[in-house]
Amino acid sequence: MDVLGAKMLAARLRAGVRIGQVIELLDDSSGDARLKRGDIGVVRGFSDGGLVVIQWSEGFVEEIDPSIDGYRPHAA
Repeated sequence: MDVLGAKMLAARLRAGVRIGQVIELLDDSSGDARLKRGDIGVVRGFSDGGLVVIQWSEGFVEEIDPSIDGYRPHAA
């Protein structure tokens, strides 16, 4: 595994979610005023900085910090 692959794996483990998983935001986002409690999104990946890349149901893609923004798997 190369360095980038190791960073992505570490980010995924820290975040506790996998690509393709549906999540629900538990609080308003600390970083994006558009994101509110209860918003639903799909995990699309992880940044090399450890952020989770989410495609939100409203259609936009935003990164969230798993150490700041609370979320949980969404029961489909």
